[in-house]
Amino acid sequence: MKKGATFKTIRVFVVILAAVIIAAVLVILRPKAERRVVEDKGRLVEVFAARAENVQMVIEAYGTVKPREELLLVAEVRGQIVATDSTFEEGNFVTQGTRLIQIDPRTYELEVQRRNVQIKQAQAELKRLEQEILNLQARIDIAKSDVSLAKADYFRLKKLIDRKVIAQSTLDKSEQQYLASLGRLQALENQLALTGPQKEQLLAQRDMARVMFETAKLDLERSVIVAPFDGWVLAKTIEVGQHVTIGQSLGRIYSAGELEIEARIPVKDFKWLPAELNGDARIEADVIFENQGARIIWNGYVTRVKAQMDDKTRTLPVIIEVDPTSNSGENRSALRLRPGMFVTARIKGKEVSQAFVLPRYVVYPGDRVYTVDGDHLKIKSVEVLRAFKDSVIVSQGLTDGEQVIKTPLSDVTDGMLVRIQTEDR
Repeated sequence: MKKGATFKTIRVFVVILAAVIIAAVLVILRPKAERRVVEDKGRLVEVFAARAENVQMVIEAYGTVKPREELLLVAEVRGQIVATDSTFEEGNFVTQGTRLIQIDPRTYELEVQRRNVQIKQAQAELKRLEQEILNLQARIDIAKSDVSLAKADYFRLKKLIDRKVIAQSTLDKSEQQYLASLGRLQALENQLALTGPQKEQLLAQRDMARVMFETAKLDLERSVIVAPFDGWVLAKTIEVGQHVTIGQSLGRIYSAGELEIEARIPVKDFKWLPAELNGDARIEADVIFENQGARIIWNGYVTRVKAQMDDKTRTLPVIIEVDPTSNSGENRSALRLRPGMFVTARIKGKEVSQAFVLPRYVVYPGDRVYTVDGDHLKIKSVEVLRAFKDSVIVSQGLTDGEQVIKTPLSDVTDGMLVRIQTEDR
């Protein structure tokens, strides 16, 4: 037993000694490490060339589409609705001249006939009076002749009485006849004089009858509601059989022509409005509607600026007119511009020359931009003219073609080494 244990111990010792010898040999024969200095090649960055260009400022605003010309249909006469046109339903298109609504016309037709009869009666009275005047004038002529004869006879007898040829009673009788003929003439002339006011009264009655006749015709015309233009029905508020009164709303339609949008421009964007906005020139604008990924654009233009700012939002309301048939984009035929749509208006403002449009992320706090000069980073301060969505417009601080770093960097110092990997922006 002692001999076996001794043999195992010797074998373990031999293995350990062999391992030590091999390790020592490896240490002695290992190559010596060379001492190297780490070379700083700089950070790897991507750049793009900044290009100066003429940039048109776009002013973005929002608004709701409204009809430029909207008409509220109102009953001008009372009565029962007896008919409506089949196209007079909400959402339908109606053409100019379409008889949209018919109010029972029978009462107004009878009134027209009655007023026409009154005119004829007044004209008949005038004819009767004119004939009476002619008769009076003829009787006056006869009366004047009678007066002349009576007068001549009276003066003849008066000469005879001076010569005592006739009796005084004969002269008195002749004088009475003369005075009676004068009285009859005076009465006829007075009667003729009275025909003047009578004629004026009858003329006034005839004119009034004509006015009432035209009024009755107008009421008859008003019993029909006709579409004054091509347009779309916004609302219908009556049905056949319903009785309406004067002033009652019957519906609403709007013209199929241009629509308009009241967009509000923030104070900070006032300076980008063209100077000719208050003149006759049209300022172009794109009207954009987006719905479930579909983007539709209509052509519009700014027509006027409202006289007063909104004192609550401190914005300036401008009116944009848009042609609803000028749309483009997806689903062009499936969707038309309608009142009530909330849209985005992109107004084409002033043009700035020789400006740089940079991605917003390359402009760091303090309006600084990292550029590359040779193989060194150079920090430049720029003048930001405008920040708009994902872009920044720089007016000064860069030169055309200068290399701008677009790789996000932190803890940078002016003059640090960089390595350029140029790619298109």
